Amino acid sequence: MEAAIFCSWRCAGASTAVPCEVRRPHEGATLTGWHDRAFAVLGGHPEEHPARRYEDGDPGAARQTSGSSPGPRYRKRGHKFRNSGQCRVALRSAALAFATGPIMTLRPSIRAALLYCLLTYDAAAKEPVDQVDPFIGTLGEGNVFAGATLPFGFLQPGPDTGPGSGASGYKHDKPITGFSQQHISGMGGPLYGHLSLMPVAGAFIDPARLAAAGKSDEVATPGYYAVTLQPSGVRVELTATRHVALHRHTFPAGAARSVALDIGHVLYGAGKPSWNSARPVKGEVRIDPARREVSGHMTYQGGRSSARRYKIHFVARFDQAFADFGAWTAGASPQVRVAHLEGERIGAWLRFAETEASVVGARVALSYTGLEQAHAYLEQETHDVAFERARMDARAAWGEVLGKITVEGGTRDQRTQFHSAMYRIHMTPNDWTGEAPARYGTATYYENMLCLWDTFRTVNPLLTLIQPTVQAGIVNTLINYYKHDGWTGDAHSAHHYEHVQNGSSADVVVADAFVKKLPGIDWRDAYAAIRKNAFVDDDPAIDGRPDKGRFRLDDYRKHGYVPVDASSTYKAIQAVSRTLEYAHNDHAVLTLARRFGSTEDVAELERRVLWYRNVWDGETRFMRGKRKDGSWLAPFDPVANAHGSGAGLWYGTGEQYYEGSAWTWSWHVPHDVQGLITLNFGNERFVERLRTAVDRHYEAYNEPGMLQTFLFSHAGRPDLTQHYSRHALRHFSATPAGLPGNDDSGTTSAWLVWAMLGLYPNAGQDWYYIGSPVFTRAQIHLADGKRVTLEAPAASVANKYIAALTVNGRAWTQPWIRHADLVGGATLKFTMSDKPGKWGSAFPPPSHSRGPGR
Repeated sequence: MEAAIFCSWRCAGASTAVPCEVRRPHEGATLTGWHDRAFAVLGGHPEEHPARRYEDGDPGAARQTSGSSPGPRYRKRGHKFRNSGQCRVALRSAALAFATGPIMTLRPSIRAALLYCLLTYDAAAKEPVDQVDPFIGTLGEGNVFAGATLPFGFLQPGPDTGPGSGASGYKHDKPITGFSQQHISGMGGPLYGHLSLMPVAGAFIDPARLAAAGKSDEVATPGYYAVTLQPSGVRVELTATRHVALHRHTFPAGAARSVALDIGHVLYGAGKPSWNSARPVKGEVRIDPARREVSGHMTYQGGRSSARRYKIHFVARFDQAFADFGAWTAGASPQVRVAHLEGERIGAWLRFAETEASVVGARVALSYTGLEQAHAYLEQETHDVAFERARMDARAAWGEVLGKITVEGGTRDQRTQFHSAMYRIHMTPNDWTGEAPARYGTATYYENMLCLWDTFRTVNPLLTLIQPTVQAGIVNTLINYYKHDGWTGDAHSAHHYEHVQNGSSADVVVADAFVKKLPGIDWRDAYAAIRKNAFVDDDPAIDGRPDKGRFRLDDYRKHGYVPVDASSTYKAIQAVSRTLEYAHNDHAVLTLARRFGSTEDVAELERRVLWYRNVWDGETRFMRGKRKDGSWLAPFDPVANAHGSGAGLWYGTGEQYYEGSAWTWSWHVPHDVQGLITLNFGNERFVERLRTAVDRHYEAYNEPGMLQTFLFSHAGRPDLTQHYSRHALRHFSATPAGLPGNDDSGTTSAWLVWAMLGLYPNAGQDWYYIGSPVFTRAQIHLADGKRVTLEAPAASVANKYIAALTVNGRAWTQPWIRHADLVGGATLKFTMSDKPGKWGSAFPPPSHSRGPGR
């Protein structure tokens, strides 16, 4: 049994759930197949068990049939063991069974408990936390983290698989090289990967070049990761508190027990510091056998930047005494009984006495402020907390946030995709409160905003709805970036700004929170922060991507667009993309300027929000690049990224476009779609062109095009919004390669969540598109106890069109809904059909040129 699922049981009279790991193939085997193999291993015949039969068409819906269950009575929220003691013994033994010995050596009652867990998982695991697969997106270009963490947690202990493993450091099909303590998830460039631990069942040769030849029984659930390394047979388990990583290494009986610590480990430690790789610069390691601790610090350079440096402090405390120890430098033989070492690629090795106990545990804390703080985290969070307690606390924390949205109906794979997407959304940004630079004081501080150009579209509006306290913390952090370091920035990590991809996306994040009346924010300060983005050019002559402010803002204000020849030496101008985003950003700033800005600010911004028209070519009907003299860049190819590049250069950066082509960017006027329709000579021709764009050039994971499937509603064709938003789901699956592209800090995952719910935000505005709900029922649990309920009992693959809708019992005939209509609590009841209709066609969503809307 190659992979695993997690189910929790509650014993009669017990106050807490008991974890039970059972193996299940990740893909390529049917549900029936693994159940039958489980019976073969455990004893018995599959048809003998009453929970064996499933409702037609949905193996996830198990139902009881006639007959009596074998063995004792057990309860999964309703089924009882004959006594709670038997329950605890059986389930705890079953939970360890696959890791510790042959199944058939267990007593029949224990085997029956494990068997029942296998059989009833799909029927019983109704909680969202039970339906998450962290391995989705760990193959292909998803770049997803698969280890253990808490929602928005400071640490992310997890496996690393060496260079070429993407931003998270892990690929599902590569050998494991170690387990480091901090990671990011779903980005285009790697970061962190600090302090790697690797258990060794045998003698050290070169601790800097350890790697497992293979692996088995790899498990990942929210807050927990485990794998058996091969050929050593060492079982590695990981869980976490907010600031501490807990490692548990179970060695084969009779094997030598050692652990290597790579202090200089970082993603990826090769070559010169660059966007794609950081390097250790200088650090030290100290070994304290009396305290069973290894501590020290390391400074790194690079990783998503070539120049920046940052320093971490760490302490790792073990639960077993050291029988021997030493330090090492990469490329040299390990030094014995050396307790202190300085350098770049340095580490420690520890050997533990060969006793009956096969388990070696470690607790690892990191801090960017000092070693004293790292020690404090150990004492505060794990002083008397066992691994299993931490694991269950992590599960409970995830259960709480994943329960913010519950769904019913759909297929088992769709539910897995949905809840796994919700899980990924809660990985970043990370709550670094207490780990900020001293100038920030004790204020809430979020780090790893990677990057707002991605997340403003889907993640931040979703957090506003389901995690308003977190989103307020994010907005306040952006304001504090401005107060203490001068700018909101577009991306930020490890106490440093990263480059600005296109526009100043923080403007939209702030405006979205403002129009939705997010509490706890000083809006005058917020306006001052985003006004600077709109009116101050940090470096008017810059020849490269800035790390704060807007590229060539003065040129934009002078010409009414960013010229493709703004620089004579720098060619990655992204002139069209930047012009379009600047106009959208200006609309966001205008939203606050109307209340907090001067008359002059408002007047200029009112003009600038329409400057998207300045790059519209009515002859080709595309957004095109212009030179300073007003002439079009020629020749022109609408499927090319850069001038003269041909149709093949779809990604990357060009003179005109960023991550796309004219077919991608000619629809990017989120604040004034009606104005864009007018440029396209009306609804009919707009729809015709948009259908071509979506049919031939659309990519569900590419941020500039994420809104395209919903734009049909502006032109009187919400039926096409329903069709194409459903059709786009084909790009996703419940497999390790199940993300169509980079998850971009949960942006792609949040797109999936919105699309499956049948709602979608137009970020920076106070309303949502109504799409096509996938599930028969969904509930969004708001912060104050209110709920948004979406009921679509007839929703199915065929029934994707809305025939009618009521909101709180009132007929609703517009294909959009205000935020205010939802946050007070609402029930949306959909009548679904397999045929497109006219519902919603007469009342298009708001647009700058149309006015505030209905």
